[in-house]
Amino acid sequence: MLWLISAIFNRHKSSLLSLFKYLTVESEITLGKPYFERNVMAKIPIKKVSETFNERASKITEKIFIDDADIEFLDYIQNEYKASLSPAQMKYFKRDKERDLAILSLFLGTGIRVNELSNLRLKDIDFTSKEIRVIRKGGKKDTVSITPSSLQDLNNYLTVRNERYKASDSENEYIFVKFYKGETKPLTNRAIEDIVYKYTRSFDKRMSPHKLRHTYATNLAEQTGGDIPLIMNQLGHTQSDISLLYINTSREKQRRAAELLDQRRKRKKK
Repeated sequence: MLWLISAIFNRHKSSLLSLFKYLTVESEITLGKPYFERNVMAKIPIKKVSETFNERASKITEKIFIDDADIEFLDYIQNEYKASLSPAQMKYFKRDKERDLAILSLFLGTGIRVNELSNLRLKDIDFTSKEIRVIRKGGKKDTVSITPSSLQDLNNYLTVRNERYKASDSENEYIFVKFYKGETKPLTNRAIEDIVYKYTRSFDKRMSPHKLRHTYATNLAEQTGGDIPLIMNQLGHTQSDISLLYINTSREKQRRAAELLDQRRKRKKK
């Protein structure tokens, strides 16, 4: 309990530190002078609570799809989600179903970030080699593998994209678009995040695109036996310690699997 209270105090102190820094450095009143001449918060220490990889991995596990829940989630969108909708909501769901499913499937089938997805253009898809080209942090170009099922979901969307959203086939056009006030516009990061929030909340728990990225990374770690270089390449990591989080997360799955296996022995004793 004490660590929780300490963490709350640290958050408040950090907020005040940021506020005072803004008022003494960035904001200005007349004649270009800052609101405060002196940052009284600068000398107040903030004790950061460090965490082990196991602790961080445990937190990730609680917030992502585990086991086959990601597959069940996509199946839910395709077959069951509509049962929860009103007639007015159903109209928009039918219009956007293929587009929204392609978005969700891409996150779970590639592990890309939300801004990497929103910036995808038609020329970035390579159906032959099952790859997409993305712009990573720092403006670096990269190539990412995509699962065949996610590629199929993307192709299903592209077959209806032009008709439903009045979109163009030009190779430089954004992939994910909307038709608003007589104009075709690319979906913003915020719009994509809202799509993810809406469907994940309906299925289980509200999740962000980053949590879907975590889900993909954890599944990749499990299926490849923890191949760190592969995980780093696919997710665009520059440091291996970030990728190690997903190895620890998959170990959590292994622990639970061991417990299930042990139940066989307990049943035998009865």
